[in-house]
Amino acid sequence: MNVLLVSEHAGTINDPVFRVLESRGVVFHRIALSELRLEGGSRLARKRRRYFPDRNITGPVAEAVATFGPDLVHAGAGRPVGLAVVKALRDHQKVPVIFDHGAIGGLNLFNPFDWMTYFNRRIDKLVVPSHAMVNNWMGQAWLRRCISAERCAVLHHAIEQPAQADPRDREALRSGFGLRPDEFVIGTVCTIRPIKNLPFLADAVRRLGPPFVFAVIGPAGDAAELQRLRDAGGDRLRLLGLVPRARTVMAAFDLYATPTGLPGESFGLAAVEAMSQSLPVLTMNFGGSAEIVEHNVAGLTLPPDAGHWMQAITALAAEPERCRQMGEAGRRRAAARFSPEAIAADCLALYRSVARGPDGRA
Repeated sequence: MNVLLVSEHAGTINDPVFRVLESRGVVFHRIALSELRLEGGSRLARKRRRYFPDRNITGPVAEAVATFGPDLVHAGAGRPVGLAVVKALRDHQKVPVIFDHGAIGGLNLFNPFDWMTYFNRRIDKLVVPSHAMVNNWMGQAWLRRCISAERCAVLHHAIEQPAQADPRDREALRSGFGLRPDEFVIGTVCTIRPIKNLPFLADAVRRLGPPFVFAVIGPAGDAAELQRLRDAGGDRLRLLGLVPRARTVMAAFDLYATPTGLPGESFGLAAVEAMSQSLPVLTMNFGGSAEIVEHNVAGLTLPPDAGHWMQAITALAAEPERCRQMGEAGRRRAAARFSPEAIAADCLALYRSVARGPDGRA
């Protein structure tokens, strides 16, 4: 099978999956649009070039379709990518197109670019990372009319399973972050911004008091939200800043938590990474992270009520064996369900379902 991959940048979140597919006989031709875009000009000029692609962008895509002869085109996330692919394929109407979308919301009936991409029937499948995204769209009457459930395909993100953390490494990590051995650390990894809802959990942990602390790894994407977080967390908050390859230090936590507000995470990659580190996970009972964790298996999915979260934290802290079992179950689930090999099998099934035959489309 020949697949033309068109993305904004050369590296994508799905690269581990594509490597597995290549080992199974799928042939990819890759085009990174950022390498074709003209540099310079004002911000407005650069944005215009992204949303109104010229021959510098569409020409190489059209040429690749003509010479490579793909069975389908896989367009990466982002309206500019979708716009470029749709325009480039005007003379190649029989080539199927699938288009990634990563944000759980973000579609707008009044945005003409959405009608040219997401709502455009030239796109055969919209590929999203969770069933929660499909449910969110189908729950909105106007979106349900523009995007049918049949046009959506769920393809989870994949992570490569890390080695099991050594307890001695955990002690060193905690010491390096200034986390005491007697503290019970609820941790998270994310950019600090309103949708992540961190003040909600910071306030709950502050109300619990010692030995509980809330540790946040990640940059401050919103200054006002950072101040709200500090006010909510008080002396129970530990801001650890930006840490390279943050998933490798998650072992410093006792519990991982993702309290993202409505409509929830589109997927929850950090939650899977925490599971792969044998950490039990607390998440809201909506959004992509809820379907990842599975209640009472790899952690707990909870309503957006501080009392429930406080009760769950204190219960797990009092039951280390239960925490250990959830952590082990989470690691097994991450390896079985979200490995590059598992997602590659799902991706190949998707490709086969939309790929064209010798006489045209499937």
